[in-house]
Amino acid sequence: MDRRGFLALLSSIAAVFPLTPRAQQAKKVYCVAFVGPNGPQATMRELTITQGFLEGMRDLGYVEGDNIHYELRSAEGKVAERVGPITEELLAKGVDLIVVLATPLAKEMIHYAPHTPIVMGASIDPVRLGVVSSLARPGGNVTGFSNQVAPEIEAKRLHLLKETAPATRRVAYLAGREEWDGSGEALKLAAMALGTTVFLVEHTLTGHAGAFQALENERPDALVVGSFTSLSVKKQAIFEFANQWRLPVIYPWREYVDAGGLMSYGINLRDQYRRAAHYVHKILKGANPAELPIQLPTRFEFVISLKAAKAIGLEIPAPILAQAADVIE
Repeated sequence: MDRRGFLALLSSIAAVFPLTPRAQQAKKVYCVAFVGPNGPQATMRELTITQGFLEGMRDLGYVEGDNIHYELRSAEGKVAERVGPITEELLAKGVDLIVVLATPLAKEMIHYAPHTPIVMGASIDPVRLGVVSSLARPGGNVTGFSNQVAPEIEAKRLHLLKETAPATRRVAYLAGREEWDGSGEALKLAAMALGTTVFLVEHTLTGHAGAFQALENERPDALVVGSFTSLSVKKQAIFEFANQWRLPVIYPWREYVDAGGLMSYGINLRDQYRRAAHYVHKILKGANPAELPIQLPTRFEFVISLKAAKAIGLEIPAPILAQAADVIE
């Protein structure tokens, strides 16, 4: 074979079997963890917020099993005991980034993963708790989104509750102690203006039974449910209690109403976790979490369930229905 024929043969072989390093490179498959503080680990994928996050990632071109892999975990109510082993397991798997569902998770996790980017899908008081240096410039490996707004939002919920059930006189605030410390004064001022009284029924990660017993003893006319993370795990128990005692209840998020609650006023968590996917995408592509500001909520919605109202014999006034962004039949 002459030289010209030999070169032609090499060209044809190269066309069929490319030998360039670029062609040999494997596709980058990212590993992202999604960690919650409460609830069964087996049902993590079924959560509305998980669905919102995964939807946001798909919209950005991430296909599970192709260019991304997810590790879903739950501390199942034992954050202090389980966050260390969970984080170490995730680091051993080589996760590129960890999404957490609550500030306490981030606070604990930074001790075990000080260099792994952490995105908070929903946080409360991350500056006061020492998770970030400031909202505008977090300064470490943690950033994300906040579901914290001014204490007056609880006063707004109380106003809506009173307008919905005008006979209300005594209102229990079912929440964590820290929420009461932050919102209690605004609630008490609003209650005074409305001719009602409001008091705390403290709910803790392990204090569910005590909280419900206190409610039964106090027999309030209505409930305002706070944003404490463990409350969402016990939402069915709250629904059952409300139906048993025919109590109107207002919740912080529509996920409660979708699951059977009466009404909610607050941020759309599914949408917030969809937005959190954009921060994850930026960081995976090289952005520094220290320089990504904590995003504050900007959209709020009022949702009512007529089915839940019927279950407790409550007729929703027309002016209240007119204010609702969504009415579930």
